[in-house]
Amino acid sequence: MTTIDVPEVELVSLTLIPEHRETLGAAEEVRAQPDRVSIGRPVCVPLDAATVDDDAKVFLGKNPGSAYFLVALAASFTPDDENPLVSAWVDVTMSTSEPLGAPEPVAWSMKPLSAADPVSISRKVSFNGSLKLTAGPMDIGPAAGTEEVISYARSAISMEALREGTSRPQWRFYTTEIGQIRGVHHLLLIAQTEVASKGIADVSIGATVRLRRLKIFRYSAALEHLPDVARLTFPPG
Repeated sequence: MTTIDVPEVELVSLTLIPEHRETLGAAEEVRAQPDRVSIGRPVCVPLDAATVDDDAKVFLGKNPGSAYFLVALAASFTPDDENPLVSAWVDVTMSTSEPLGAPEPVAWSMKPLSAADPVSISRKVSFNGSLKLTAGPMDIGPAAGTEEVISYARSAISMEALREGTSRPQWRFYTTEIGQIRGVHHLLLIAQTEVASKGIADVSIGATVRLRRLKIFRYSAALEHLPDVARLTFPPG
């Protein structure tokens, strides 16, 4: 089994911008939500003969037409009792930049897959000989400040990985009756590309927020001026 040290991901605080201009009544507009979400600068590590173990080398040898890359992301959510996040998502949209007509990259493997993953965090990630991420030494999930919060997070904060095997993988988070979406979440995927091709992955983050009078509004994070946070390339350059 291959184990790779995952570099520390730097978190960048973002402002959530309402996707549609609406009012709450009495001409009061739905306002932006600053500092509610943060996203980590993505890290991309090639998985090749120099970085994987013998089992994974056999797998790579059986798939000479493909290249694989470990992508490490992080997202952080700040709770607010007056304006709680109802749901949130991290989207990764992958495409091929060259050569023209080459297949799009796909998410070969994703982690975590659901809220059942452990919550403690270490700085290592493991995957098996077929380059599938394992539970391994890297436990992934929301960080919390007390044992009580940790135990709730393990059993009740809902999260799921969606669209594995496609070019548009996504992680979704949901507030439950136990608690709001909160804390830092470390997200991993292994991207599969055509060998010798060049690919792009665009990262976006958004949320729905319940404002006063029980209205729910959809927001997207402003990432237009942060290309080093919103985009990575395969192979990394």
